[in-house]
Amino acid sequence: MTLLHIAAQEGAVKIIRFLLNSLKGHETILESLVEAISYYNYGYRTALNLAAERSYLDVVQCLVEYGADINFKSKSGETVLHWAALGSLAVVQWLVEHGADVNVKSNDGMTALHWAAQQNKWDVVQWLLVEHGADVNVKSRYGATVLHWAALGNLDVVQWLVEHGADVNVKSNDANTVLHWAAQENKWDVVQWLVEHGAVVNVKSIDGKTALHWAAQTNKWDVVQWLVEHGADVNVKSNYGNTALHWAAQENKWDVVQWLVEHDADVNVKSNGGKTVLHRAARGNLDVVQWLVEHGADVNVKSNDGKTVLHWAAQENKWDVVQWLVENGVDVNVKSKYGATVLHWAAQENKWDVVQWLVEHGAVVNVNCDDVETVQHWAAKNDKWDVVQWLMEHGADVNVKSDDGETVQHWATKKDKYDVVQWFVEHDADVNVKSIYGKTVLHWAALLNKWDVVQWLVEHGTDVNVKSNDGKTVLHWAARGSLDVVQWLMEHGADINATDIDGKTPLNLAEEQKHKKITEYLKKKIVESVGQVSAESAAMADVSTVNGPEDFADLLCETRED
Repeated sequence: MTLLHIAAQEGAVKIIRFLLNSLKGHETILESLVEAISYYNYGYRTALNLAAERSYLDVVQCLVEYGADINFKSKSGETVLHWAALGSLAVVQWLVEHGADVNVKSNDGMTALHWAAQQNKWDVVQWLLVEHGADVNVKSRYGATVLHWAALGNLDVVQWLVEHGADVNVKSNDANTVLHWAAQENKWDVVQWLVEHGAVVNVKSIDGKTALHWAAQTNKWDVVQWLVEHGADVNVKSNYGNTALHWAAQENKWDVVQWLVEHDADVNVKSNGGKTVLHRAARGNLDVVQWLVEHGADVNVKSNDGKTVLHWAAQENKWDVVQWLVENGVDVNVKSKYGATVLHWAAQENKWDVVQWLVEHGAVVNVNCDDVETVQHWAAKNDKWDVVQWLMEHGADVNVKSDDGETVQHWATKKDKYDVVQWFVEHDADVNVKSIYGKTVLHWAALLNKWDVVQWLVEHGTDVNVKSNDGKTVLHWAARGSLDVVQWLMEHGADINATDIDGKTPLNLAEEQKHKKITEYLKKKIVESVGQVSAESAAMADVSTVNGPEDFADLLCETRED
């Protein structure tokens, strides 16, 4: 920023004159300084612009006197008149009288008229229009006129502009009329006046909304009534399929909802997602649900994702709504698009009393989702074990599999619910059932180092040598780090020679993990079994000297000779 810019910004006309006068006789320097009057500072502002915005008329006059170009454009296309329009009428008048172009546009299509309107400089707006013929309907780059800006706050100016030729139905580039701008900003006095003076009440914005949509959304019940009485279509849809009824319901404006239904709004109209106003109401208000049903709302209508009002109420934990709907004939076992019933949600949310109530009213406990998950799977995944147990006691199949082949006992094991695992086994759970990955409950217990669970399962009939899809047995997992468990498993029939899909035995895994004691123990057990020697002679072997296959073979020969 030059000294000239600073002086102009501060209104220091004497300093400006001193600078310019003191350079007379130094024409080269003077010319450079005069050129700087129209040069940009770091904010792309000229000295003339800075003075005009701050209403320093004497500075503006001085700068023009010394050669500043009144119609000079900045990089973004504004002239000094644009900036003057933000300040005082006096500067605007002087500039126009000295040749400033009132209709010149900036790069975004804005004239000084637009700038004045945006900043509520209505004295400037009126003077430009009446005294100097500015185009009242001139559009910015985005299609907005001065009437659009006026509609955001000043009814008197709106009236004045319309009286002077402003088009009440002009649209911006995004199809918003002045009516839309006023409605979006809750300027309902402007909305009503515009409709009374020719604005199309049902005109849609680019997203398909009308003034009625905005009024319903903001709970302006009196405006909603007024608009409907003046021709607003209560069933007109936005681009997303929403009517004023949907908007009112979404914002929990139930008094508006009821008034609209009583004035011919379609109570079963669907949005693009297939939702009706009843879907919305089911999320929170039983009284409204009852009222809507009494006025024709379809309780069995499904949204695009297959959810009924019953599903929505369950998802939102509105169990009073759920119970009322079931008591009034809604199918308690109706499935969503993905196969879930209301019982699935009740189990997931641990609503034990609701689960009981639903089962007592006909809910099927073994119903599957499309991913083959039952109610008990949903409850188990969410740690709702009291619900799981209650369901088992009331007919739920403890061995039913989900699409990944897992049962509830798999989940209980993964979640470290040892007591629940025991309870399942005591209630006929199959301890050897495999998932699609070949994993049993035993595998999961071993994977999670739950060796007390492993031992209990083996003692209660689990196959100690069962393999998962990768060929591993529980001994493979134990060999990675727990000598006590390895010894216990060997004592209970674990196969020391079992190989996984990579051909590795438990001994190989112990060696990989550098577990010396487990490695020594397993080598002894192999010597004992392969060499068919007594436990005493095997115990005398010095396994600590074994470092590889050759040493291991020598050890085996020695024990055989003994």
